[in-house]
Amino acid sequence: MIRIALLLLLAAATATAQSEPFAAVARKTFIDLLKLPQEHPTADVAAHGTRTEEGLIIEDISWKSLDEETVPAFIVKPAKIGGRLPAVICLHGSSGSRDSMVTKEFGPGEWVRYGRDKPHTRMLGWARELARRGYVALSMTQRGLDRRGPPVNTQSNVLLTRDRTGMGAVLHEIRQAVTWLSERPDVDPKRIGATGMSFGGITSFYMWVIDERIAAAAPLCGGVGSVDVFARKGRISYHGTYWWVPGMLAKGDQADFAAAIAPKPLMLWAPTEDVGMPRQGVDQFVATVRPAFERAGRPSGFVVHQQPGGHSFTIAAFEAMVEFFNEHL
Repeated sequence: MIRIALLLLLAAATATAQSEPFAAVARKTFIDLLKLPQEHPTADVAAHGTRTEEGLIIEDISWKSLDEETVPAFIVKPAKIGGRLPAVICLHGSSGSRDSMVTKEFGPGEWVRYGRDKPHTRMLGWARELARRGYVALSMTQRGLDRRGPPVNTQSNVLLTRDRTGMGAVLHEIRQAVTWLSERPDVDPKRIGATGMSFGGITSFYMWVIDERIAAAAPLCGGVGSVDVFARKGRISYHGTYWWVPGMLAKGDQADFAAAIAPKPLMLWAPTEDVGMPRQGVDQFVATVRPAFERAGRPSGFVVHQQPGGHSFTIAAFEAMVEFFNEHL
């Protein structure tokens, strides 16, 4: 298959080039790298109860995924809805869960990671806060994290022997969620976004790449920039097996795929001292992707925050994400 970067050179040389054919090729190429089928997967969702709190409705749901895995999730939405609402799929980091994202408390707080005794500080209740601001928020526990053992890297290692990928298995479940959300009468299927921190940041970014139904994405500290730069200059042991997509760089780096998907809206929260992605990788990403949005006539659809700081989900990051979704969903 033609390398994605070559497609971008052809697009840049042709003023009348249409973005959608390039986006379709990029999606198909990356889905193939993930060892996933091209068609959208379905989900037979089971409901386990509903409660109303603080003017919000919280639905406890789950569905079966690959390998007989069960995906637990919450739907949080305003109790009073005047029509179809935009929806956001909320994806936690490696030490969070669906529960940490729907606490009544919103903001940095103490949380005890499953299997640990001591608490750590993390952003709590941010999916619930999105619902308070008028969104349908789907908060799901991702595969291999929290109670969903064995650990994601262990699963990824085993899947490689079966000609599958850990990232593909994780994204399959999120694609199922998109299918189900698209069919809900309270969700506008044309206004579904994805966001997440760290582990959830990279999965939200790759969902933006592979699924045309994701209208906008806002990865936060998600290791988005350049896989090539990280492999040469980053702390290699920081990202587990799931992060490394076999054969990816033979087709294109993260920026090549993102530029092909332009001008679908994308926001990056990329602190300059984030251990998950060197600043050089983010700079390289911006240098490749921004011109693609400009050529497509939608420069405002690409938003990058490169403020000083490290790998952390802050109130500022949350507010930037909400502002982005308010404009683009």
